[in-house]
Amino acid sequence: MRLRNLFRPLYLAGRIQNWLYERRHPDHPWLAPQAITWLEQHLRPDMRGWEWGSGRSTLWFARRLQSITSIESDAAWFEQVRGMVSGLSNVDLRLVPLEHPDAETYAFDYPVLPANAAVIQTVPDESLDFVVVDGWYRPVCTRAALPKLKPGGILLIDNTDWKDPPHVHVPKDWPLVHQSRNVMTETSIWRKP
Repeated sequence: MRLRNLFRPLYLAGRIQNWLYERRHPDHPWLAPQAITWLEQHLRPDMRGWEWGSGRSTLWFARRLQSITSIESDAAWFEQVRGMVSGLSNVDLRLVPLEHPDAETYAFDYPVLPANAAVIQTVPDESLDFVVVDGWYRPVCTRAALPKLKPGGILLIDNTDWKDPPHVHVPKDWPLVHQSRNVMTETSIWRKP
């Protein structure tokens, strides 16, 4: 956060509103609140999900989906999330460390696809109903996820307001079915035709 933002009334009001939302919804994913509302209306208990970037979202998705595979790159955070989801049989939590420094995880291409992104290649094409891209290697994770979604499947990418956004790989014919933001993030959701 930049110091000058503290003196912008709308920004400050947004931060307070976000803080209040987080206090009232401590089990919700760290996504734009309107996106969470959209997901509550569209996720079903027969759906299979995948997410890059685990956390509160993993537990939240596990309560709404048949299964969720969650890829985490940070070993300490992985252990915390493992404690959160212990006892849930529909969560496949995997630790897949980064192969590059943080600043190099937003390239649009690599000579060899990093394992963190490539791990989705272990599932058959068109076998997933829902994919979340909210971890590292976002551009290549997005591209790797596209064939894995079933027709009608949901692709959610968080932080689409970032410079060099990862969603440039989403095909133009995929309808953007939801987009919302708060002071912290913009969340965008597409449906595979």
